[in-house]
Amino acid sequence: MSETESVRAPAGTMTVAEPETDPRPRRGLVFPGQSKLPVTSSWWTSVLVATGASLMVSVSLAEMAAEIGNVSIWIWIVTAVVGAFQCLLIAELTARFPGRAGGTAQFAYGATTRGSPTLGALSSWCYWFAWTPGIAVNLILASTYLKSLFWPEADVIVLSLGIAAVLYVVTALGLRLSTIVNAVLASVALVVIAVIVTTPLFHTDSFEFGNVLPSALPAEAPEGFWGVAGIILKWTMIATWAAYAAEMASTVCSEIREPQRHMKRIMSLSAGIAIVLFTIVPIVLFGVVGVEGLQRDPFTVFAEIGGITFGPAGELIVGLGLAAVLLLGAEIFIIGSSRTIHQMAQDRHLPSIFGRVNRRGAPVGSIVGDGLVIALMLVVFGTDVVNVVAAATFGYLTVFVLLPIAYLTLRRQPDRAHSTVRLGRPFIGIAVVLALFNTAVLVFGGAQWGGDVIAVGVGVTVLIIPISYLTRRAAARPK
Repeated sequence: MSETESVRAPAGTMTVAEPETDPRPRRGLVFPGQSKLPVTSSWWTSVLVATGASLMVSVSLAEMAAEIGNVSIWIWIVTAVVGAFQCLLIAELTARFPGRAGGTAQFAYGATTRGSPTLGALSSWCYWFAWTPGIAVNLILASTYLKSLFWPEADVIVLSLGIAAVLYVVTALGLRLSTIVNAVLASVALVVIAVIVTTPLFHTDSFEFGNVLPSALPAEAPEGFWGVAGIILKWTMIATWAAYAAEMASTVCSEIREPQRHMKRIMSLSAGIAIVLFTIVPIVLFGVVGVEGLQRDPFTVFAEIGGITFGPAGELIVGLGLAAVLLLGAEIFIIGSSRTIHQMAQDRHLPSIFGRVNRRGAPVGSIVGDGLVIALMLVVFGTDVVNVVAAATFGYLTVFVLLPIAYLTLRRQPDRAHSTVRLGRPFIGIAVVLALFNTAVLVFGGAQWGGDVIAVGVGVTVLIIPISYLTRRAAARPK
């Protein structure tokens, strides 16, 4: 069996991807490791994972509105469209190489013709680093909302730690239970989104088109071409962290049945959902509460919109719903980040203990390690952990600079998985444009956040290089 193929069984059975055992030379790139996770899930599980980003606009809503006004709307739309094109690249790669846990970040190894362990380690590590703060941010925001609704005397950090423990236990009990929990939370998310979207339909007087039409930047914004370009790129960088998140559908591709056949449907549907949500939600928010109204905490903004339609009960419903959506996002990030760490252990970038799988088919080694990092982050950074997001986005965009390059190399490789996804020649040019776009946002947008953010981003990013080298060297020693 080749490195890029998995053992697949009829629906309802449990199988595990096998490593390369054939010593004969094979034409084409061979990835260093395979997922050890069971293949038990349906294709819609992946789409459900992508819904975790449905309301991530709330994380940077107030700050973006304060600095660039309703230009935020168009940044969300553009980044969601860019993310959709990237999803199509990912669809082809995951369909052709289905045995890689963690999805998107796993293909950078193929950015060079012979494969680069360093680039593979760098991409996976950056991906994990990108989503780990997302777990902490969502937990803190959800805990803050729950505190304001039910427990005014509660400590936000203690409550966040308690919720995190529950979510990590759910994840450790297997993808099937996580899928059920996520389906419930996703249903709540749909209710919240429905309330937001339908408010202008039932209360037309609450929506002001003038709040949505393109307008000048706030008076405090920099002047001149380079000043305006700088601040736009600054917030485009942050927007990518949320609007690109449809790609997270690929993180469980190694655990779904027949990914070769389903990946185009999965990634196209996930990308379409992201475009719709990151278009409609910002438009409605700006249209109903305006630029100044959005410069408050997201809970107040969403509760106000819920109150327009349903009164005080609507405020409570939307508040609970928003907390549920944030918990959904946290759980989705836990699933994705733990799969990434699992695959890094299979590729020998991290010690083998992180690759352990329990009897329920969950990557328990990486889940425990991920949980300890989150607990440490909550204790050390407290409620200011959101400030780490800008540095984490540095890592995230690094992944998307490498991804299109890897796509250009890997599309020339033999298709041993016999996938049904093959993009046309125009996507060669699209991949080049995507790599250049992400590079520009990373370099020039990152520079707007200051030296401290860049230093943290670069420092955490390069940390994996010696760790990966030493781990691979230790694994290569004779036993």
